[in-house]
Amino acid sequence: MANDTPTAVPVPSPEPAPPTPAEALATARQVEELADKLSACADSIHARVMQDIRRHNGGEVPDAEQAVARALLDAEIELRQRANRLYADAAACIVTSLGQPQQKLIQLTADAAAKIQQITRIGDGITLVARLLGLAAAASTGQVAPILAAVGALKLQLDVISAHNAPPAQA
Repeated sequence: MANDTPTAVPVPSPEPAPPTPAEALATARQVEELADKLSACADSIHARVMQDIRRHNGGEVPDAEQAVARALLDAEIELRQRANRLYADAAACIVTSLGQPQQKLIQLTADAAAKIQQITRIGDGITLVARLLGLAAAASTGQVAPILAAVGALKLQLDVISAHNAPPAQA
C-alpha cells in the first residue's frame, strides 16, 4: 500500500558566501602581505631609534632616551617575530569574513610606518608600537573580533598622532 503522505525533502542550509578577494586576510597571500607591512613598520621603528641616537652626534644619550630606545628596539624585535610567525602560519591565519577590505588594512599599516618617523611625543610612539603588536597578535589568531578590535585601536592611535602632530591653529 502506497503512502499518500508527502515526504519532506531536506533543504540544504545555505553555505556562507566565500570571502571576496578584496576582503582582508581572506587568503594566505593577504596574511603574508600584512606580515610584509608589519616588517616595514619594524624597519621604521629601527630607523627612527637610530635617527634619535645619531642626533646626539656621538655624545652621551640621556638615560631616559636610552630607556625609550631600548624599549622600542625590544618592541621592534617582537614585531619582527610576530610578522615572521604570520609568514610561517599564513594558511592558518586566514579569516573567512572580516568585512574589511585588504587595501584598508594594508594602508593602515603603511600609515603607521610613516607616522613612526613623524612622532613628536614619545608616548604616542610607544602606544603606536603596542597597537601594531596587538594587530600582529590578533591576526595570528584568525579570529574576526580580536582583529577588528586591533584595527580599531590602531586607527584610533593614528588619529591621536595626527592630532598631536597637527600644526597649531592660527589665531
